[in-house]
Amino acid sequence: MYLEPSGFIGAAMAVQGIRDATVILHGQNGCRKGLLTGQRLLVRTDERDNGFYGRDRAIPYSNIRPEDYYGGTLGKLEDVLDHVSSEEYKLKVVMCSPGISLVGDDLKKALSKETDAMVMDTGELPTDCPSGFDSSICRIIEHLHPDKGERIPNGVNLIGLSIMHKDWSSYCHELSHLLKDAGFRIVCALGAGCSTDDIRASVNASFNVVIDPMYASRTSEQYETEYGIPSISIGECPIGFEGIQGLFEEIQEVTGTRLEHGMSMLRKSKRRAYEGIVCSGKSLKGMTFSITAPDTTKRPLGAWLESSFGMVECDDCPDYLFAPGDIAKLEQASGRCGKGVDIGFPSSSGSAFLKEPLMGMEGCMYILDALFNRRDGRTRPRGASSQGCAPCGCPCR
Repeated sequence: MYLEPSGFIGAAMAVQGIRDATVILHGQNGCRKGLLTGQRLLVRTDERDNGFYGRDRAIPYSNIRPEDYYGGTLGKLEDVLDHVSSEEYKLKVVMCSPGISLVGDDLKKALSKETDAMVMDTGELPTDCPSGFDSSICRIIEHLHPDKGERIPNGVNLIGLSIMHKDWSSYCHELSHLLKDAGFRIVCALGAGCSTDDIRASVNASFNVVIDPMYASRTSEQYETEYGIPSISIGECPIGFEGIQGLFEEIQEVTGTRLEHGMSMLRKSKRRAYEGIVCSGKSLKGMTFSITAPDTTKRPLGAWLESSFGMVECDDCPDYLFAPGDIAKLEQASGRCGKGVDIGFPSSSGSAFLKEPLMGMEGCMYILDALFNRRDGRTRPRGASSQGCAPCGCPCR
């Protein structure tokens, strides 16, 4: 059974997606485990004090132990705050682990001398990961309280994109490049490698482009009601060629600006995909798939597999399982699917050197490579089609 990451994880990853911000976890070391992938999703290379960070350098924490419940836990939080204040963070967000929140520490008192810190009340966070991310971004904007200035002509914010989306940086680079080529200025990729200064400037953008609506429901509403910035959305992630084209056309219609280079690159990408499929000599018609993902990912990916390849959705031992990396690997290893395809967080895969996003044109190539180059562990039936039988005629073993 797949358990989706919680709203707590989503909220923390929203902070970790801001380059000059950090979560400070007030709690036990064990409660930090689920957050350690943040170091790999947005690498922070500075040397850190292991006493406050651990060896992973990801998130500072107060490291509460059982004996601290008797002597007081607030002092350990103050020690972490003193240390982190010496580092070059412009925003510190204190979050309590579920256990420590029951103690009732006066966090606002501990932060009374901090001008660049805020408390994220974990008890009020939504339960699901996308909503936790969305809520966290809204609270950060409220805390920073940016002053509205002159509108930035053709200024665009990318919202609803998180460091939890598979290879988020490659897709962010692809879309940003195509928008810039059309004359847009990328003001802020909110929660996806931005800075606090970018967030302050974001309230002067002309448009928001929503990448994943589940991660930006409240955020898009906040920008529109408080700052008058309209959002451009297709209601789902831009997955598959139709999804990409739909987003481009929506941007063109709302802004009145042609994405000629983007459309040209899309046509070339389709041609490359067609040639690769023809060369493979393989048909996917009738093959089965299953998708474990939020609706904004599942819907466009499933529609693309069905309409373009004639594949059939099936949850019982499918030929292909599209799921978060750890689930995909486990299901393939256990024989419950033919091939598991990593499509997102959480994934314990190693360091990424190749571009493997799920969204955009490079995302199409990633999915096509997974579909047409199986590289799975499913045993081939013995006989004429098994390895070693042809063309040399040697016996099957």
